[in-house]
Amino acid sequence: MTYNLADTDTSQAILERLEDFYRHLDNSQLPQLSRIYHPNIVFIDPVGQHNGVDALEEYFRQLLKTVNYCRFDIQQSQRNGNEATLVWRMDYAHPKLNKGQNLSLDGISHLRLADDLILYQRDYYDLGAMLYEHVPLLGTAVRALKARLKS
Repeated sequence: MTYNLADTDTSQAILERLEDFYRHLDNSQLPQLSRIYHPNIVFIDPVGQHNGVDALEEYFRQLLKTVNYCRFDIQQSQRNGNEATLVWRMDYAHPKLNKGQNLSLDGISHLRLADDLILYQRDYYDLGAMLYEHVPLLGTAVRALKARLKS
């Protein structure tokens, strides 16, 4: 399959749409996915891989059902041709984690752009810091294991 490469102005516009989407992430934003992501998007994160914009929309729909809120602050972005790297902080709250209080998580996304959309996204973040460390008993064990590995 052949994809057209995005020019610099188009790449910037795509990244701005992406940043706006994640800054205001909620169910009302989901129809915007097709303006940001290619129909054949490959989206990978520590939870799993989602192929196609419909699968990605369902993933976000399920995610947003379980959280009180989820917002991203893109702190830095770098572009190199049709690739980009984003450094971000996610602020979120889940009713079963940290007594529903605000949590933050730092991460990085690697993007590939084609046909004026994002064709590939891989998110890197610590799933333990996101979930496991905030679950009673399991969190204690994970934190103890991390401390032991530091010794």
